[in-house]
Amino acid sequence: MKKFSMILSILTVIVCCICGWKLNSVIEEHNEMKSSISSSQAKQKSLEIESKEFADEHAARFSRERRKNQQMEEEILNLSTEKTKLESAYSSKMSEIEILKSSKEENEKKIVDLKVEIRANEGKLSALKQKALEVKQEIPQIEAEIRGNEAQGQQEISRSSRMQEALTNYAEITKVLKEHYVRTLDSLYEEKYERPWLETGEMIKLHDFSLDLESGLLGLPVGQEIGLEPGTFLSIGHSGRLICKIRIKEVAQKKSVALIMPLFGNPSELNSLESFDLTHL
Repeated sequence: MKKFSMILSILTVIVCCICGWKLNSVIEEHNEMKSSISSSQAKQKSLEIESKEFADEHAARFSRERRKNQQMEEEILNLSTEKTKLESAYSSKMSEIEILKSSKEENEKKIVDLKVEIRANEGKLSALKQKALEVKQEIPQIEAEIRGNEAQGQQEISRSSRMQEALTNYAEITKVLKEHYVRTLDSLYEEKYERPWLETGEMIKLHDFSLDLESGLLGLPVGQEIGLEPGTFLSIGHSGRLICKIRIKEVAQKKSVALIMPLFGNPSELNSLESFDLTHL
């Protein structure tokens, strides 16, 4: 019995030892697990802190990137707006350039037309100057003819007065003289207007004339009053030499225009002459 109790005691001790060892082992495991849990919790907390810091940093970075994106979008929008403005300005400038080109072409055409008109007016002005010169050259002769006609008129008036005074009492003689006077006037009129004063072979000396060698024209201070007609041929000489030959182109009562016939004489000598001999051919 004692042996059994001893064995039981030993077993109890052994069991107690085993239980103690198990307990110690469990406690150690518990402590280790607790320590591991604490370490895990610390790591988790650290991870949470790191995760939070990372999240905060990521949020801040995302915010910065978003602001950058917004700024870039604004810059893109501004650039797009600026591009649209520049394209509009470019299109407007191109339109202005096209308008300026068209205006330039129109102005160039107007300038050419004006130059042509100026040249035409210069020709007309030259012709008017020539006409004025001819008229100016004719004025002295016209004035001389007017004075001559006035003097002749005064002479006729004086003569008529004297005749009326002398023949007051001689009706028959007066009648005869009147008839003679009428016949004389008719003869003078026929001589002046019906007979060619300058017949073939006859010559007169002329002083006032106008010359245009470029056009081949010669202005004469005589016309129908000496029997000149369009188509009349005449020769011009000086000191017995033939200068040239002419053909009447246009004729008036006391002036005419003649064409200088080519291949006859030397018409350029007329530039140095103040007078010449005109002969009817």
